Amino acid sequence: MNGPSLRVLIATTASLQLALAQQQDEPLAALRLALPEVVLADCDDSIDVADFGLGGGGVAAPPRALRFDAKDGCVTPGGVRVACRSAGVKLTFPSGRELLVAPDGALHLRSGEVAGPFGAGVELLLADGARVRIALAQGRRNRLRDVWVVHGARALQPWRRGAESRRTDRVRAWSGVRLACCGDGGDLYRPLGLGALLVLERVLVEAARREQTPTERLVVWTGPLERSLEHMPRQHRETQQHVRRAVAAVEAVAEQGAAIFRDGAALRRASRERLRWLLGVGFELELELDGPLAPRLQLFAGRSPLPMVEWTLGAAGAAYLTNPNPDQLGKRWHGNGTRMPRVAPELQVREHLEERPRALELLRRLAGGR
Repeated sequence: MNGPSLRVLIATTASLQLALAQQQDEPLAALRLALPEVVLADCDDSIDVADFGLGGGGVAAPPRALRFDAKDGCVTPGGVRVACRSAGVKLTFPSGRELLVAPDGALHLRSGEVAGPFGAGVELLLADGARVRIALAQGRRNRLRDVWVVHGARALQPWRRGAESRRTDRVRAWSGVRLACCGDGGDLYRPLGLGALLVLERVLVEAARREQTPTERLVVWTGPLERSLEHMPRQHRETQQHVRRAVAAVEAVAEQGAAIFRDGAALRRASRERLRWLLGVGFELELELDGPLAPRLQLFAGRSPLPMVEWTLGAAGAAYLTNPNPDQLGKRWHGNGTRMPRVAPELQVREHLEERPRALELLRRLAGGR
């Protein structure tokens, strides 16, 4: 670590210790119980349902190859049996959970709970990495049209054009609704990606488990955030003292990235009034829903009134350095933004399904429910 970065980090740590001491008087335990949970996932592109912090998904280990079952349908690498009939598609998880997708697109648990219907079909994301894609036909007597079970580059089709099949197919794009099978396989959440932020909306859960599962959850993919902090200093090589200090602080944060953005961490709330959470080493993360290029994630050193860095959320997400020049008080950011790598493009919100407004409404509901 170079000299300026070390001095900045020492000064920042001292201020953070003071901030942490001030926080001891706040009833954070009560806040955590009352508010939805946020989890961090150290991810750049590969998506694992287990990263959502909502259980193991009811699958078994160790994984095997995706295969056709000797009698009916397919078996995924984690042991989920996918049986196809004209009456619907039944998933039986190693946990014992059963999930039925009916021909009208409704999802049923054996205990009686129902979600949907999703009239065009649905893709189910399983915790073993497999995906079950169920396409429904409109205006036909037999509405169950096609079923694919996909894992990596391999796709099996146990149901094709309304009848049983044992066809190996190429992997196709899916343009319909996606749901993630969490918990024991029967806790279903709809993932809505906004850049490095994933909004999870609970769609289906057994009544007996309702109090144990959050209605919403936010997953922050930290890989793109950390990469942007590492790259940002290359774009800011000015000689002005204020800029050099701000860039040195960003470099110090980047070096401590693993401690600040702890993989798998469940974040506690830092404020009743704002969507703001405690990170590692005393830093704080806030979600801002208003203002320029909203929504934005903001990184704060303790309770500093201004963020060090802001990340915009979307297909063209970028990281912005807060303007450090005191003679430019009307300017929010210094220089151009640092482009962020795309994360989980298949989970990003899609216009034709009106998923972005849905995700933003969920975030505003979280903010308004405090």
